Amino acid sequence: MGIVLCFFPLILAIVLFTFGFKVRITHQLIAILLGLAAVLPISFIQYFIPSISGIVLSPVLRALLKSIFLYGLVEEVLKTIILLPLPHKMYDSTEGCGRQTFLLLAFVAGLSLGCFESVVYYFDHLQMANSRGATLLYGQIAVRIFTSDVIHMMCTGLCGLFVYSCRNKPRHVSCLVAAILLHGFYDFFAGFSGNMRWFSIAVVLMTIAECRIKYTSLENNDK
Repeated sequence: MGIVLCFFPLILAIVLFTFGFKVRITHQLIAILLGLAAVLPISFIQYFIPSISGIVLSPVLRALLKSIFLYGLVEEVLKTIILLPLPHKMYDSTEGCGRQTFLLLAFVAGLSLGCFESVVYYFDHLQMANSRGATLLYGQIAVRIFTSDVIHMMCTGLCGLFVYSCRNKPRHVSCLVAAILLHGFYDFFAGFSGNMRWFSIAVVLMTIAECRIKYTSLENNDK
């Protein structure tokens, strides 16, 4: 049941995009595989990357730089790279429809990565939980659906808009920069245990808004 809950956002997205937006299921499966393929290099780089603990900085500033560099820059650049093989030629020639479909495929890739992370989180904590704790774990997974999964989805969407703009001009580097910074700030605030943690919710909402703004900007350029 827990694994199904972890993948529920991805399953829901596939159903919605297939029947609501007519996105080919085969292309969505490719996006899912690309999202999963990004997990290993992201984990490898983040594990072996040099620590910044030796730099003379305040703990807060060090945590912020680590979040932006490790979770923002590394993840979003790698996610941008894995989006390159996504089917696009048939979408590039249809302007608005192509932009929308490519964004939806990027969403699927981001959800694939985010849902897999939730599964890892579930198994890591399940063995430490008793019967009551396991029940509480489902609530924590539900929280991840509306926070971590949404961040992965929207930031990957921004990366997808960047890739789309590179192919169709003009290039919107701001899409990639926004994904890096917003993901970094989310992880920074999510790392707190007190009231500061609530700012991560604000970052999630900002990321949704930013994705919409960038999409509209590309739409205006196409016109």
